[in-house]
Amino acid sequence: MAKKQLLLTIVTPEKTVLYAKPVGFVSLPAVDGEMGVLPSHASFVVELKEGLMHYKDGPRKEVFSVLSGFAEIHKNKVLVLAEAAELLKEISEERARQAYQKAKETLAIRGADLDLDEAQAALRRAAVRIKASEFKRKHKL
Repeated sequence: MAKKQLLLTIVTPEKTVLYAKPVGFVSLPAVDGEMGVLPSHASFVVELKEGLMHYKDGPRKEVFSVLSGFAEIHKNKVLVLAEAAELLKEISEERARQAYQKAKETLAIRGADLDLDEAQAALRRAAVRIKASEFKRKHKL
């Protein structure tokens, strides 16, 4: 008997990060706390917060940073619609720290032409990248 799997798709406004990847488990950073999804999970829609999500495919584990959005779980498919998503191994800790500092400085200046939502989003994105980098270092990934 074949082992049931989930098909994971991650989409951002810029690109499809992952498409119909067969996986055994997905962990999502839901607004109300981390949520685990296994095959045959009940249909569900959940709001995501910025954080780390991961999937397992046998012994293999991949980690992504995600910046808010939604996930739909339906018929062994997990569709993640995120504002941004990056594979952990593609994140540079140094660039993340520089982006965080720049975003903080931009918010501190608060000029008349400042797009506050964009500046806050840049700060959140950099903070998630730093968190992802620290996770990578701690777990030696």
